[in-house]
Amino acid sequence: MQQRQTIQKQIIIETLDKLKNAKGHLSIDEIYNAVKENYAAISKTTVYRNVRQLAEMGSIKLILLEDGIERYDINIHDHHHFTCISCDTIYDVEIDGLLDFSQFLDENYDFTVETVNLSFTGICDTCKSKK
Repeated sequence: MQQRQTIQKQIIIETLDKLKNAKGHLSIDEIYNAVKENYAAISKTTVYRNVRQLAEMGSIKLILLEDGIERYDINIHDHHHFTCISCDTIYDVEIDGLLDFSQFLDENYDFTVETVNLSFTGICDTCKSKK
């Protein structure tokens, strides 16, 4: 059953798109707080339900990193993440060659890879330059 694109979903998408460079990968509470700033009448339940539906529809991507917090990403293309342990910023990372790795697993182990999620942690260039 296809979900319909409601005004609430559009507001959430626009909020994520607007904040993607400033704040990156938002938790559901952060999304709610950002939406609430401009749309005070929207309820927490509505935002939570619509965020989860958007993820199920593939309009946004749910990401789970080591901190255990569900975060959402407007970038739905295949990519991975780097988390800075100093400033907690989460960066998108594009890595070529993972399709070859999936093919390797298929040919050598008869595994069918459906998704690949890599997460790196370390210190970003901004924090390195501060030291």
